[in-house]
Amino acid sequence: HLRRMRPVYRSRRDALLEALARHLPELEPAGIAAGLHLVAWLPKDLDEATVIAAAAREGIAVAGVSPYRRSPAPRGGLIFGYSNLNERLIADGVSRLARAVSSIRHGTAPATTPST
Repeated sequence: HLRRMRPVYRSRRDALLEALARHLPELEPAGIAAGLHLVAWLPKDLDEATVIAAAAREGIAVAGVSPYRRSPAPRGGLIFGYSNLNERLIADGVSRLARAVSSIRHGTAPATTPST
């Protein structure tokens, strides 16, 4: 099973990285060498909770890193899971996330309470 799934997950990870580079190059992916998730650090001008809320309005479920940290981070991050999504869905999801980030930057997204 692992031998069969390893290239599938690699392809999905690569699709995620490619979509992030194309649509959200300001995010900094980390932890890409292994696993079925990756973290992408947000630029300092984007609040994690605001991005998560805007993504949800676009129908995208993404988790933040804040609940998994013991101390406040200097900036927020998003956790992307890709094991159960095909490449097309990944590309579409990142495109929709980019639309959500754009709405935040252009002031068209409803305000949320900043994360702590």
